[in-house]
Amino acid sequence: MADLRVHAAEHGFNAPSICGTFAFCGRQVELFEVNLVVDGVQQMTVNGVVYHQHPGDLLLLKPGDVHAAHSETSPMTYYCLHFDLDDPLLRELLYRNRSVFYRYDNSLTTRLRPRLEKLIAITSSNNRKSVSQRMMALSVVFELFAEIIQCMEVEQSAGIRRGGTLLVSREIADALEGYVEMGSLSNSTEQAKDVIRQISMRLGYSPSSCNRAFHQVYGLSPRQYLSTLKLKKAKILLMESKLSVEDISARLGYADIAHFSRQFKRWTGESPREFRSRFQ
Repeated sequence: MADLRVHAAEHGFNAPSICGTFAFCGRQVELFEVNLVVDGVQQMTVNGVVYHQHPGDLLLLKPGDVHAAHSETSPMTYYCLHFDLDDPLLRELLYRNRSVFYRYDNSLTTRLRPRLEKLIAITSSNNRKSVSQRMMALSVVFELFAEIIQCMEVEQSAGIRRGGTLLVSREIADALEGYVEMGSLSNSTEQAKDVIRQISMRLGYSPSSCNRAFHQVYGLSPRQYLSTLKLKKAKILLMESKLSVEDISARLGYADIAHFSRQFKRWTGESPREFRSRFQ
């Protein structure tokens, strides 16, 4: 069975956004993103290619994509879902997909639209923050992933490769996740290098080959992946534990709380205490 760890809830289930005239310049996508225009027209530029989204048109973005957008009509309504996946098979399948834009009548769009409409209904309800509604939203998200993966498998008409690249990347990911779960964190850069050295020696690959294999599957360097794991762990501890921010900082390997707070705000745009207050 696939090791499917989904991080959608921590990024938030939001209601559709209704905008007047708006624009934002190039930003790098940090998570996978499904972007659906509900009403009006949006111009989205992804990695230098311009797309015009009309109602029902969908964009599927990957971490690392650079995008910019502005509304071509006012008002304009769109729905955006951010998510992340730890399973290397699914990540590789999504990264191998070269399509970004899907018209309203595309097979992927027609299969995803009912699920997205369910999410819109859930996230637009008055009690959308309740536990039951969040569980319903998660259930729909899993249905959404199943549809995306099925369509990708058909489009790519090839099985997911399970050879050396996947083995190396999974071993690296497991080792990095072990650091985070055990709380044995200090210097992310050195820890990532140490993991690469150990695995390359054991499997007979060069460190550079291990780095390339990992990036091919995860779309990130091992150091960047370790940082994302630390952020996810920080969010979980802030949401679910009674540990103080100072204790969480120490558990994640930061020398002092100020360093942790600065890094967390750089990642999320808000301080650890501001983030925690939203879940209390």
